[in-house]
Amino acid sequence: MNLQTAPGAARWQPSLAHPALKLESDERWSTFQEVVELLQFNGQVPDADDHELFRRRRLKAGQSALRMGQPFDGLYVVRLGALKTSMTHVNGAEHVLAFPMKGDLLGYDGICKNQYLSEVVALTDCDLIKIPAAEFMSTSRGCNDVERMAYWAISREIAQEQTCYALSHSAKSEARVARFLRIQSDRFAAMGYSPNRFTLPMTRRDIGNHLDVTLETVSRAFSAMDHLGIITVDRREIHIHSLDALREFEG
Repeated sequence: MNLQTAPGAARWQPSLAHPALKLESDERWSTFQEVVELLQFNGQVPDADDHELFRRRRLKAGQSALRMGQPFDGLYVVRLGALKTSMTHVNGAEHVLAFPMKGDLLGYDGICKNQYLSEVVALTDCDLIKIPAAEFMSTSRGCNDVERMAYWAISREIAQEQTCYALSHSAKSEARVARFLRIQSDRFAAMGYSPNRFTLPMTRRDIGNHLDVTLETVSRAFSAMDHLGIITVDRREIHIHSLDALREFEG
């Protein structure tokens, strides 16, 4: 593969040991194998090599990762942190599309028109891994491991968005909030964290925007579930006492 290279060494932090490669001291790199594991790619990658590295990008909370109209230059895998993906309509209104977290893929909406179609902002401090466009858009060779993994991950993200859209728009308003919490629980579990205790990185206003309900509806749903003993809410801290009860509240 024609990946960006730098001194290879340990999986999470390349060293300066490789004599043929040079790395600036303030740069961070991730191996192809780390990308495979983050995406939970289930395909075969026989050519994976820890000397083949991808550049990492760090963001502070509030910084933009991608902007609408920015030229497409690659895909990004979330290594750490949480972000918000949104679109701004001609009237200035924002619509929240998703809340990417560890292992999610960013930027695939930029392939079609060669520019990103949504805004991606960091909700927390983040670490992203860049997969350059040249690694899966080249016309000079056949499909390689990076290309297969990228297309697989794009398909997965689209399927997840379709599922979230269907779930969010096929239930009553307060039930959508309960379903959102259950989906977040599943996502934290997939990342290896507790499915019952977690901190929501997004605001209630963003949740409402994403679910197409009002801020008051989100707060009312949280209060109702708290009153019923299904969850305990402390600002953004969520403690789910019963996932079964949460599913029942969904209706």
